[in-house]
Amino acid sequence: LVGGRRPSAALAASSGDGAAPHAPADVADPEAFFEHWRRVKSRQRLREFEGRRSQWDWIDRVQEMCSTTCQELDSLLQQLSLLDEERREVVRKTTALHEECEQMVHDQEALSKSAEELAERLDYYDRVADVARMLDQGNAVASHTEFSQVLDQLDGSIAFLEAHHDFCQAQAYLHQFEHLRNRACISVRTAVQRSLEKSMAQVEQQLRERGSSDGAVDTQVFYTRFRAAALNHRPLMTLLHKRIDVHESYAATLEELEVFYVHLRVRLISAPVTAHLQSLLRRDLQMSELAPATRQASSYILDMSHFERQCFESYFELRQPQEALKTLLETVADIFYQALRPVVIACGDLSSLREIADCLQMDVLEPHQHSAKGDLVPVLAIVYRLHKDVQERLIFCVEYYIRQEIRGFQAEASDLDYPAILFDAEPAPEAAEVGGTPASSSESLGRGWFPTMRRTLVILERIYRVLEMTTFQGLAQEAVDLCIASLKAAAVDLARRAPLVAGPGRSEALVALARDADAQLF
Repeated sequence: LVGGRRPSAALAASSGDGAAPHAPADVADPEAFFEHWRRVKSRQRLREFEGRRSQWDWIDRVQEMCSTTCQELDSLLQQLSLLDEERREVVRKTTALHEECEQMVHDQEALSKSAEELAERLDYYDRVADVARMLDQGNAVASHTEFSQVLDQLDGSIAFLEAHHDFCQAQAYLHQFEHLRNRACISVRTAVQRSLEKSMAQVEQQLRERGSSDGAVDTQVFYTRFRAAALNHRPLMTLLHKRIDVHESYAATLEELEVFYVHLRVRLISAPVTAHLQSLLRRDLQMSELAPATRQASSYILDMSHFERQCFESYFELRQPQEALKTLLETVADIFYQALRPVVIACGDLSSLREIADCLQMDVLEPHQHSAKGDLVPVLAIVYRLHKDVQERLIFCVEYYIRQEIRGFQAEASDLDYPAILFDAEPAPEAAEVGGTPASSSESLGRGWFPTMRRTLVILERIYRVLEMTTFQGLAQEAVDLCIASLKAAAVDLARRAPLVAGPGRSEALVALARDADAQLF
């Protein structure tokens, strides 16, 4: 059996496979058969071996291919590892470069900032030439915006150098800036003073052209030119006012300009205002016209004071305290005081003095007493002093009147002619006039009164509410006491006067009784 099959079948199979195309069709010899079988078997083995060998060759080739692939993969992995290391190196270098760049950017920014700070600090030093050049132009004050920048640069540079006095050449530049600031203040002062003098010259020229013989003054002439010029210089005064706390030179310049302005205004208005007041209070003025003239003068001086304050405010900012404005208003009010006080002192008429006091109190002091602004306080202070002078003059006249007309009264026979005097329709001669003033309607009610009583009531009526209450009470007490004393003395005189002659129907007892009744009734 061969492979589980019969030899004939195996031979046939091998012959069918074409392995022995020349095998005999019938093999009777066993040896030949076995020989043939061995050949077939060897060929079969050779064929199987060649098949297995081809498989192994394939396997070898595949193995060689796999080995080659593995080697290539290993080489590729190695290359990838090298590439990854190079990538990491690139990343490291890039990161380091970025860090270095960031540091360089920070350094650049720090250097730029330091350079800017250095340039800014050096700019404080470089401003000396710029400011000096602007001040040398001569018209730096004309441009308020540029001049404000000049002052800002000066103040900023001086403040910086004072804060960094240890910088190189800080003291030298500080002295230069202070000198330039003084020059700037002098430029402002010079420009404003020239403008004020020019305005004053124009006003004086107008006054000469409009000069009148009656002393009348057009008040607007004093202010039109000044207010027009103030529009150009008010910004400069504002600049100085804002910097009065920065340095004393600004405050000193502003005060000097205010003093100069006040001196100029006083010199300008003193003579015209005095002449106008004198024209109102002329020497031939009647006593009855004195109070209306005082009222006109008071109204005029209040208007002048108000206009002066407005003109002052058109140039300068208001602040507290402000001595220049106070001095100006006091000077204007003092002109009024000096013009009116001699008239008051020379006046001996009680009615005129009373009306003057009422005018000053009711028309001037009280309307402005409760003013919230207090614009004319210096003027009111002078007017109040004049009011006190009027009251003192009135007190003096009242005391003189009491001393002469009440205490020094000497009763005449006609004064003691009671009761006949009670039926006299005409007032007593001295009742017609008290203190040089015609009797009023209230005085006519005292017809038949004793002269001291009538005079006491009249004089107290005139000074009531004009003087202070304590002063009035003192004078009233003195006058009433003297009046009572005179009445008592008159009653005694009536009791002691010569008895009436007894006649028909008149007994001596009846005459004595009538005499005592007259004394008691008096």
